[in-house]
Amino acid sequence: MTMQRLISAALRPIRTRLRQVITRAVVVLVDDALKMQALQIRGLDGEPLDNVEHWQPYGFTCHPHEGAEALVLSVGADRSHPVVVAVGDRRYRLKDMAGGEVAVYTDEDQNSGHRIHLKRGKEIHLISGGSSIVITPAGITLTAPAVEFVKS
Repeated sequence: MTMQRLISAALRPIRTRLRQVITRAVVVLVDDALKMQALQIRGLDGEPLDNVEHWQPYGFTCHPHEGAEALVLSVGADRSHPVVVAVGDRRYRLKDMAGGEVAVYTDEDQNSGHRIHLKRGKEIHLISGGSSIVITPAGITLTAPAVEFVKS
């Protein structure tokens, strides 16, 4: 056996484990009552995984719909310890944003509402397709050179 084949054979198990570290899946169910949200997901090969922790960035949370897509990491390359590190849903993603813009949004009516959009030109658009409610026990301070209220 040549040296190249020996090295290739020795590295085969490592390559296999590394390929299993990151995978994609589809969200089937969400348990949002726990301290760490748990998902039931289905791997791309149809493999069902239950009670997978959904790690979300501090200060942000979501309750993904069935059919959303998940990026799954296997901790320590151990397929028995998966965690979801990101969930995206191409069905509802905002489109046609300018480079550098950021938005927080829901699946509700992507054309006319329910999002906070940090736009170019130092503008913030708060758009609600329904009511907007502000609850604050200490009051509101608005500092601006001009304020215009438009009744639609």
